[in-house]
Amino acid sequence: MQIIKNISFGIMIAGLSAGCSKGLLKEDLYSQPGSTNVTGPAGATLLTNGIYSYVQFLSYFGGNNWMLDNEANTDEFYCNWGDVDATSWGGQQNFLNQDPGHSQVQLKWDNLYFMIAQANQVINQFSSLTDAGTIQNVAQARFWRAYAYEKLYYVYGPVPLVTGKEDQTNGIAKASAADILNFIQTELTAVESVLPATYSASDYGRPTKWAVKAFLARFYLNNKQWQKASDYAYDVIANGGFSLQTDYQSIFSQNGNNEVILAVNHIAVANRGNKYIALSMDAPIETALGIKGVSASNGYGMATQFFYSFPSGDKRVTPYNPATALGIAISGIQYNPNGTPVYGTATAPRKVEDALNRVITCKWPVIMNIPNGEDAPSNVPLLRLGETWLTYAEAQNELGNLSTAIAAVNNLRPRTGLAPLSAASQSAMRDSILNERGWELYHEGYRREDLMRAGKQKLMDKVNAKYQFYIKTSMPWASDTNRAIQPIPTSALQLNPLLKQNAGY
Repeated sequence: MQIIKNISFGIMIAGLSAGCSKGLLKEDLYSQPGSTNVTGPAGATLLTNGIYSYVQFLSYFGGNNWMLDNEANTDEFYCNWGDVDATSWGGQQNFLNQDPGHSQVQLKWDNLYFMIAQANQVINQFSSLTDAGTIQNVAQARFWRAYAYEKLYYVYGPVPLVTGKEDQTNGIAKASAADILNFIQTELTAVESVLPATYSASDYGRPTKWAVKAFLARFYLNNKQWQKASDYAYDVIANGGFSLQTDYQSIFSQNGNNEVILAVNHIAVANRGNKYIALSMDAPIETALGIKGVSASNGYGMATQFFYSFPSGDKRVTPYNPATALGIAISGIQYNPNGTPVYGTATAPRKVEDALNRVITCKWPVIMNIPNGEDAPSNVPLLRLGETWLTYAEAQNELGNLSTAIAAVNNLRPRTGLAPLSAASQSAMRDSILNERGWELYHEGYRREDLMRAGKQKLMDKVNAKYQFYIKTSMPWASDTNRAIQPIPTSALQLNPLLKQNAGY
């Protein structure tokens, strides 16, 4: 169960200081009488453990999680809860059509600020302590606070920068983009030499110095500081002690494998598990393939046009095999044991992707008979070596080192079943790397940032291609790059009079 065993009590006492001074950003979950009983190193540990409850939101925890909206807002993911349109609850996410009152707009904002508030609690209450354990707890809190602000920034643009020391009586305005980015960089560089290189198995899931370096590599990549991105990525690759898995699906089926730099822990306990498979499955498919003891929400999956973009034979979408419960993609015409098609009729069978508007994917393994039928014990990587190699490749390409960039990507190719990559120019390689990142990292939370880095119009173009595939016409707002940034949620605006809505909403 790793660190999750300690979370429950930790979050019960979370927000003690925040409960005494409620802010305008819905920071606090709990209102408590005071913090006098949560002191010293033990108190620091309890409150730090509480951060990890909010970290789970960044994975496939719960139905309406970070991954749902963050991925559905790109070309790779399809949310099937709703009609094939841009106005239903799911359709608004699929096609960048959310308004400030959409529940996912609110959930992302709230949960990231909850994480920030919890981190602020640890930092402000315990930074004066000098024992080694508390110093590392404070460093963990600073990492997760920076992580949360980076996520907020790439979804909402500049947001209020709250460290828990501000006077919020009259509200708090958005910080500038420069101030937010400088804050994230300062926090991360301050803790990279404080956090340990490894943890014991019981503390797996906490950020190490290598997680900080890997996250800094991606941060610098997103900000087009190519040399810094390259240097940090290479440091992780050369010195971090990580290695690529030879089998792609084992990254997600083998918890604690050596490719993963930082993961969200999930355990086989009700409402503490990884719900990816349950949220992806459809009941008729489960019956046909003999999948038992797994709920079927018929909600998530890979957008069909994105699935069709994979090169033929790519093992990253190898067909699911019910005999072995291995493989990833459930697509095409599927048959029941009696020979009838799962969808359609014997004379007019239908493909999975036509019947369900998506390809069912089992990137995380099918594990049967799990608690609640949905809580699998499969960790979700937040940082892994495969992505760091692609970060290094992109940075090297932008620095003009084409051959080095090609070689970096080709480190990943053997496990895909594809021939080595080649490219004739920096421009061609730029496109190849964007494609490769999509195929390698789908459903892991990277795609939005990758497309934003390529340019807001690139994100709009990719989502427009999805819109054209499903709705058979061009997206009316395909050129409105304001849609690349989501609206500030209505409740946040109501709480904070100095907070202004993003352009276009």
